[in-house]
Amino acid sequence: MTSAFSSNEAAAIERQVELDPDQPETVDIQLEDFWNETRLTECADWIKEHNFAKVCLQFPDAMLPFSTAIAEQLKQTAPPAGVYILGDTSYGSCCVDEIAAAHVGADAMIHFGHACLSRSARLPIKYVFFRGKLSVDRFVEALQKELTDPDMSVGIFYDVSFAHAAKEVTEKLKGFYTNLSVGQLAASGEQPDLLCWKLNGRTFESSVCIFIGRDGQSFFNTSNGIKAERWFRFDPASGALDQANPLDSKWLRRRFYYVEKCKDASSLGIVVATLTATGYLDVVNRIQKLAKARGIRTYIISVGKINPAKLANFVEIDCFVLIGCPENDMFTSRDFFKPLVSVFECELAFNPAWNGEFPSSYSSDFGDILPSGRLYKPFDAAMVDTANVDVSLVTGKIRNVNRVEMEGQVANGNDCREVQLRGKNEVAQVSSGDVFQNRSWQGLEQNLGRDVPAVVEEGRSGLPVKYENDPSVR
Repeated sequence: MTSAFSSNEAAAIERQVELDPDQPETVDIQLEDFWNETRLTECADWIKEHNFAKVCLQFPDAMLPFSTAIAEQLKQTAPPAGVYILGDTSYGSCCVDEIAAAHVGADAMIHFGHACLSRSARLPIKYVFFRGKLSVDRFVEALQKELTDPDMSVGIFYDVSFAHAAKEVTEKLKGFYTNLSVGQLAASGEQPDLLCWKLNGRTFESSVCIFIGRDGQSFFNTSNGIKAERWFRFDPASGALDQANPLDSKWLRRRFYYVEKCKDASSLGIVVATLTATGYLDVVNRIQKLAKARGIRTYIISVGKINPAKLANFVEIDCFVLIGCPENDMFTSRDFFKPLVSVFECELAFNPAWNGEFPSSYSSDFGDILPSGRLYKPFDAAMVDTANVDVSLVTGKIRNVNRVEMEGQVANGNDCREVQLRGKNEVAQVSSGDVFQNRSWQGLEQNLGRDVPAVVEEGRSGLPVKYENDPSVR
């Protein structure tokens, strides 16, 4: 955290990327773990079938060393398609970066590694998942030992890295369990029923569900999104099959603490961390509506990849709400200086329809609170009454006692900058943007036509820590 704000260039350049040892896609990865002749043929045939002229290849950081070799193979196998490698992503590596692909006018994209499978709105997508190591026989043995009744209803879900084993799991278990359902991932362009899954109208409330994969964001989202009688998780590394309670975790209790912090906020930053997921603009409008009813200022922020240093620049904001894909790992970070909540947590804090009701499930998918979502509750601004005050469980102070309805502040017109007399005092109502007017630096400005054109000069060369022709260094 200290180096994030450091002015020392060497500290930023020499910083080592921290890899998660529990995530197989970031440790000792080999080319054969996700790429072979079969994958090459599938991708090449897909390009030829649709006559794509420009194709982008999106890799996570751990797979980038293999990107040039894969690009050369595709150029030789599927000419004359132009192949471009995305060296960086606008947001998370699990999301398809259609914005970066638009810079080269790409017709399609091949996404490598872990994916959240958020529906793409602009480009056709081909996914190449990491092939996780899974002993199917070991999984079947552990499952049959734990669940001995062949007539029980069983549902099996998995991390996308184990999608290659789904067919084999189905073949080996369908003869033992009479009521077996193995999760089906939504293909590119399809609208999933829940997160990345095609459920085909089936419910699992009376079923025992098993998730194959590590205890990460994918398991949390799936186990909280799909109601089941019991949940188990099979760890492919250790071979252990353990029962898990999705709503009983320290992480989730900390999230409800942030809900209280969100209720205490007087200003809210809406951080847009996706420009491709369907419905993100509808969610922005809904959050603004919820906040306005409580007299809370809102700011829309888009800063690319989210990190604590970027959000620390907005010191006036009390709480941030992140609009991004469900697989975003920002919610697990403790490095942010102000609370960073999900859209559902903001909904719990501001929508009075949730007052006194404990949610039966949790969701990190912002589409669930929209009118077509499974956790949607209509919002009525009339229910937000000034007389219905609340006591903060964090600070112990009374909330909403000084809230003033925005519609009643202006006698004539809708301009929130007008001044209204109240007794002997004059109260000026200012917009959210005026808060930043007193800053000495307000961001990058073009100043077109106001600055004298600069003389073209030869730039510096070499490493940033020690340029070869830097005139400031003697």
